This record gives sequence, structure tokens and C-alpha cells, in this order.
Amino acid sequence: MEQEPRNENRNNWENGGQQPYRPVIIVGEQDQSASKKNNNLSSISLVLGILSLVLFWVPWLTFILGVIGLITGIVSLVQHRDGHGAAVAGVITSSIGTLVALVVGFLYIVAILMMA
Repeated sequence: MEQEPRNENRNNWENGGQQPYRPVIIVGEQDQSASKKNNNLSSISLVLGILSLVLFWVPWLTFILGVIGLITGIVSLVQHRDGHGAAVAGVITSSIGTLVALVVGFLYIVAILMMA
């Protein structure tokens, strides 16, 4: 004699038990950008760091670019975003750019005081 297969999930549901488990099937392509964090902050940090090195003869602009690049690079590193290498390079170039801005600004002030 053959017995019918027992469906415990159905019997459990009818008796007030928990809802049966049903797997979720996703059809179609998943959005690749949804799972990846973007690397905009690290790119911004790198670009601002390079600009702060290139524009060293304008100390106030170099200082502003360097500080903003330093902040965005550190935020990118702390949030563990993609583009770790660019963020590290941005922090390094921004730090050097900020130090160069301070040195050039100091030399400008010394030169102006010596002319007076």
C-alpha cells in the first residue's frame, strides 16, 4: 500500500503554525552598481591633491585644495569605500600640497617683510 507524501509545511500552516518557507527567485540582471560602493571621494581627493601640488605658487588656493582633498581622502578611507589606493594617494598628495602651501606662504610673508 502506497502512502501519500506528507506535506508538513502545509499541515503546519493549516494548524496555525508558521508560514512555510518559500525561496525568493530573482529573474533578470541585478544592478552591479547597487552592491558596489562608489569611489568618487577617493577620486576627488586624488585630483585635489594633484592640483594642490601643481598650483603651489598660489598658497591660499593650494591650502584650500589640500585641506579639502585631505578631508575627502580620509573620509573615503574611514568608510572603506572602493578605490583605496586612490584615496591613499590623495591623502599623501593633499598633505604634501598643504605643507608646500604653508612653506610658500611663509616665504611670501618673509619676502614682503624684508622689502619693507
